[in-house]
Amino acid sequence: MWKLGAASVPMVMVLGGCTVGPSYQPPIISTPTAYASPRDPGIPVANISSWWAAFDDPVLDGLVSRALVDNLDVQQATARIRQARAQEMAARRSGDPQVNASAQGGYTKLSSNALPSSLAGLTGGNGDQSGGGALGLPGEGFANFQLGFDASWEIDLFGGRRRANEAARARTERAIWSQRDAEVTMVAEVANTYQQYRALRRRIAIADQAIAASRALLGFIQVRTAKGLVTTLDERQQERDIDQQLAQREDLAAQAQAHIHALSVLLGLAPASLSVELAAVPLAPPVAVTVPAGLPSELLQRRPDIRAAERQLAAATADIGVATADLYPKFSLTGALQLASRSLSNLFSTDSIQANGAGRLSLPLLGRGETKATIHVREAQAQEAVLAYQGDLLAAFKDVEDALTRLDADRKRTGHLQASADAAQDSADTAAVRYRNGLTSYLDVLAAQQTLLSARDVLAQAEAATAQDVVALYKALGGGWDEKRILEKEEPNG
Repeated sequence: MWKLGAASVPMVMVLGGCTVGPSYQPPIISTPTAYASPRDPGIPVANISSWWAAFDDPVLDGLVSRALVDNLDVQQATARIRQARAQEMAARRSGDPQVNASAQGGYTKLSSNALPSSLAGLTGGNGDQSGGGALGLPGEGFANFQLGFDASWEIDLFGGRRRANEAARARTERAIWSQRDAEVTMVAEVANTYQQYRALRRRIAIADQAIAASRALLGFIQVRTAKGLVTTLDERQQERDIDQQLAQREDLAAQAQAHIHALSVLLGLAPASLSVELAAVPLAPPVAVTVPAGLPSELLQRRPDIRAAERQLAAATADIGVATADLYPKFSLTGALQLASRSLSNLFSTDSIQANGAGRLSLPLLGRGETKATIHVREAQAQEAVLAYQGDLLAAFKDVEDALTRLDADRKRTGHLQASADAAQDSADTAAVRYRNGLTSYLDVLAAQQTLLSARDVLAQAEAATAQDVVALYKALGGGWDEKRILEKEEPNG
C-alpha cells in the first residue's frame, strides 16, 4: 500500500545559509509493486512520445499533429507558461540594485513682494540681477541645473527573495507540466473522437446492409402476400422494422457528424471544417493495440498532472520562507551623486559635485502579528498542496486500475462477440448453400443474413468501446511524453 505522510514536507523553521523558512524536499512515496487489475504485459510503442501511432492510422497521425499546434486549450496553456516565465524573471530581478539617472533644469522668478528690500543683505544679494546671490533678491530670477544618479539596494540577508525566486521557478515548471497535461488530454480527445467516428462509419455501413436485407425480405413477403400465402400483417410488420432501422441509421449519421464537429473544434477549426476530409477516409477494421502498463512507481514520472501538483507543492513551501523573512531585519543601502549648479557653464566642474550615502536597518516591532498570521496562511496552503498531491496521486492510480479493468472486460466480451459473429457467419453460409440446393426457402437465407448483420453491429460497438478504453489507459498512464523535449523547449530565457 502506498502512502504519503504530511511530514514529507518539513514545516519547521531552518536557517540554512541565512535563508529562513522550510527547505523543500520532494515527497517520499511508497507505491505498490504492481497493479491489482488484470493486464497484458504489453508491447512497448516504438516512440513513446507518439503513442497514437500504435493505431497505425496516418489520418489520426495528421489530426494529432495539427491539433498539437492549433488547439486553443493548448495555446492557452502555452500562454500561461509565458506568464509564469515573466513572473519568474520579475522575481529574479526584484533583488537587483536599483540605479536611476536624472536630469533637470529650471528657472525660478522670485516674487517682488516676498521679502522687503531691507533684508537683501541677509540673502547675500548685492543688487546684481544676474542670479549670483546665494538665494536671490525679491523680484530676482535665477536658473538651476542638476544631473546625477541615485542607487538603492536592499540586501537579502535572510533569503526572502531567494525563496521568492524558488517559488517563481516552481510555478514556471508547474505551468510547463500543466501545458503538457493539456496536450495529453487533447491528444486523447482527438484519438478517442476519431476512433469513435470510424466505429460509427462501420456501423452505418452495417446498417445499410441490414436495411438492404430487410427490403429484400419485404419483397419476398409481398410476393407471398400477393399469392395469398400470408396476410398483410407480415408485410406491415416488416415495413415497421425497416422504418426503425432507417431511424437508427439517421441517429448513427447524426452521431458521426457530431464527432466531425468535435474533431474540427479540437483542431481550432469551425465545426464542419473536416466534413469533406473525413468523409473520404476509407473504412478499415480496427487495429488491435496492446498497452504496456508499466510499474505503478513510473506513474509519478509519467503523469504531467502529478508533476504539476508536485511543483505547486514546492512553490507553496517556498512561499512560507517569503512570508517568514518579513519577521527579520532588513538592511538597505542608498546613495546619490549629482552635479548641481545655477549655470550650465560650470555644471561639470568639481565644485558642482554633491553626494550622499546611507545605510538603513529596519526591524519590525509592531504588526508582527499580521506577519505571523500570513505565515500560518502559507503553512496551511502548503498543507493543502500536500493533500492535493495525495488526491491527484490517488486519482491517477484509480484511472489506471479502472482502465485496466475495463480493457480486461473488453477483451473477454469482444472474444465472445467475435465467436457469436463467426457462428452467425457460418449459419448464413449454411443457409445460402441449402437454398442453392433447394433444401430451404429464401426466407431462411434473409433471416440468417439479418442475424449476422446484427451480430456484426454489436461486435463493432464492442470494438469501439475497446478503442476508447485503450485511449483512456494511455491517458491514465500520462500519454506519451519526452521529458528532454519538454525541458529543452521550455527552458526560460535570461
